[in-house]
Amino acid sequence: MHTQPTIDAILTRWNHDRSNLIEMLQDVQEHYHHIPRPQARILAEELDVPLSNVFHIASFYKGFTLEPRGRYPISVCTGTACHVNGGTRILENLMHELRVSGEGQVTRDRLFSVESVRCVGCCGLAPVVLVGDEVCGRTSTTEVLRRLRKIRRSERQ
Repeated sequence: MHTQPTIDAILTRWNHDRSNLIEMLQDVQEHYHHIPRPQARILAEELDVPLSNVFHIASFYKGFTLEPRGRYPISVCTGTACHVNGGTRILENLMHELRVSGEGQVTRDRLFSVESVRCVGCCGLAPVVLVGDEVCGRTSTTEVLRRLRKIRRSERQ
């Protein structure tokens, strides 16, 4: 038997029912900020499903990632309206300021990861940046960095 209380709690929450695999993966990702391979293996074993099925689901849906994300993922819209209004420049500036070498990379403090997305459905608010679940519309690099500093301060308390 394994010693992963978080996985045990997730399995218990969903009654060890394999039809709830997507929901279990959502819980795993919420806790770990990605789907770690050892936890995926445990789910597969406990639910008696092939590991390939777990990885298929985890790689098929854009909401899941097998690579670590920051606690506050930053999604910069680079769709047409946002690109025209500076979204791509904001993306480049944020990666530079956060000292991440590329999209999907995590900051040293593991608080943030940055990626571009094609559209978040808020074209009238372009450029748009999502910080976690917060929508920052008609924004700038300066405004987003101000928000990130606020998050860092609150995390230290």
